[in-house]
Amino acid sequence: MKLWRIVWLVWLLCTAACACAQEQAATLPMPDIALLEDPQGTLTVADAVAAASRFQPGSPNVGMTASAHWMRFTVRNPASAAVTWWFDTGNRTLQEVDFYQPDGRGGWLHWATGSRFPFAQRPLPADTFVFPLTVPAGASADVYLRVRSTGFLGVALMPRLWRPSAYLEAAQADRRAWLTYLGMTASLGAFNLMLWVYLRERNYLLYVLTLASIVWAISATAGGFGSAYQLFWPNAPHFEQCSWMLSQIPVTWLPVILAFNLVDVRARAPRLSRVLWGVMTALTGAMAAMVVLTVLDNPRLAPLLQGIYVMGWFLWLPVYPLVAFAVAREAWRGDRMARYYCIAYVPSIIVAAAISTQALRGLPPELANMLWASAFELLVMALALADYLNHAHNEKISAQEALLDSTRRNEQDLERKVLQRTLELNAEQKRTKELLYNILPVELADELSATGCAQPARHESATVLFTDFAGFTAVASTMPADRMVAELNDIFAAFDDITDECGVEKIKTIGDAYMAAAGLPKPCRDHAQRCVRAGLKMIAYIEQRNRSHPFKWTLRVGIHSGPVVAGVVGKRKYAFDIWGDTVNIASRMESSGEGMKVNVSAYTSDLASEEFDCEYRGKVAAKGKGEIDMYFVRGARCTAGVTVDG
Repeated sequence: MKLWRIVWLVWLLCTAACACAQEQAATLPMPDIALLEDPQGTLTVADAVAAASRFQPGSPNVGMTASAHWMRFTVRNPASAAVTWWFDTGNRTLQEVDFYQPDGRGGWLHWATGSRFPFAQRPLPADTFVFPLTVPAGASADVYLRVRSTGFLGVALMPRLWRPSAYLEAAQADRRAWLTYLGMTASLGAFNLMLWVYLRERNYLLYVLTLASIVWAISATAGGFGSAYQLFWPNAPHFEQCSWMLSQIPVTWLPVILAFNLVDVRARAPRLSRVLWGVMTALTGAMAAMVVLTVLDNPRLAPLLQGIYVMGWFLWLPVYPLVAFAVAREAWRGDRMARYYCIAYVPSIIVAAAISTQALRGLPPELANMLWASAFELLVMALALADYLNHAHNEKISAQEALLDSTRRNEQDLERKVLQRTLELNAEQKRTKELLYNILPVELADELSATGCAQPARHESATVLFTDFAGFTAVASTMPADRMVAELNDIFAAFDDITDECGVEKIKTIGDAYMAAAGLPKPCRDHAQRCVRAGLKMIAYIEQRNRSHPFKWTLRVGIHSGPVVAGVVGKRKYAFDIWGDTVNIASRMESSGEGMKVNVSAYTSDLASEEFDCEYRGKVAAKGKGEIDMYFVRGARCTAGVTVDG
């Protein structure tokens, strides 16, 4: 008797929740409406305005039709100030929805949306098609709504004017009800899934699948044309339109199979079972045909699609009454599980029949009724399965040992997952360190990983290399952006290889400029030779490249040696950089040089003179530095003292 009391309490709670969920802020009075049918769907708003005399008063619930319909609404604003309302069509499924509002200058503000479009294309992020509407003070406005249904549902509108705050409040109440329902069903599903894992009783798995099918059907029918669409697949309108019919296939079979398993209807009523399987098979075929026609998305097939929908409704309508009859007969005979089913399915059968009737009449389904009827059904079935578990426990004492064994296996699985995750974290740390090596010098990357920071350092003897392309601005202005980036990426990638080969540290690229240095962060005695060698190789690479590429580049290279300060800057995107007058002079060496030549300072020439032959240019004026002695590197010296031109 305790279980029956719990069932009664669940029913009272669901009924109260349904009543609370249906409380919505009051809407404004419905505006006057007139209709004009457009069988071909070719009329424009100008045609509709010109045909004003052909509009006739009527209901916005036109029903099953593939024709476009123009609806004219006269909205009046008696207030002393302009008012903005939200015009709610009350529809989630129309393929074509166009809303026209006077712009006050003789033209029209036009919004186009529909279930064919992604959710983001709706004028307002609402479950139904909602449009902002502004009416001047003390005036009236004629707005036009063009709607067309080329899916399996007809034209079914419930137009209302909302104050934005009232609409948001009502939408939030529906959203809270939907999320509460999802949370409850997720808890039930997880609990029964764990029972199936521990006990390996297939009825628990079948209950979880049944729950999932019911949640999918509810979400697709109501939340799916809004909340689920917006949250889970906002960019898949075709799937959204197919989701409802797809969901009806498992929700038709799985609850019936679960009922027949627990009550054993197949053995007790074989003739009724055969009839029911035949009806459900035909219904599945009709649903599959509707999905295929929806995917084809051909407006000319709309009458066929809607006709199949009506046929499917007649096939679907007797399914649950037949199940209820078979289960009720077994309940009358004293079957405990059958009695649970009778209690669980009564609200769902009533709501399902009402929803189907509403759909055929062109009315949208009530979200709260579907939510709480299915919630009641799932809760009662969970209680039925709990009772089933209690009986199974009394019959099999060994079930406790099986549960303990399953627990041990789960603990071992958890330990393996922890170990696997530990190995994955170690691998991720290794990849992170490798990525840091690509950004910073190895020494600084290790210091940063170990201490969390890298200390700046002064290097008394280093060499800085700058490269730049002569005439880059002119070339870039005539070159497509993607081609320019590809060219620079190709060249700078080659420069990276050259610096690695010559033992030079790349610092950064700035536009078309490339900056590198030697002698830091790890000091070396031949830093000047390294940079000069790298500069010559870069020029040689550009010369070779120019011979086989349509775009010809002219490279300038400037090098200077001296003290610099080096360090790591940045909080999230680390960058290794150097500062000092040496950097500025190296930049002047580049800008004062000539194309396809390496221009070095006197100090760099002196440091590299044992390996390279340098030609004195004289004193050359450098911006902000006065006149500086500069040299062109002619090439590497031979062992016999003969100079090899670079």
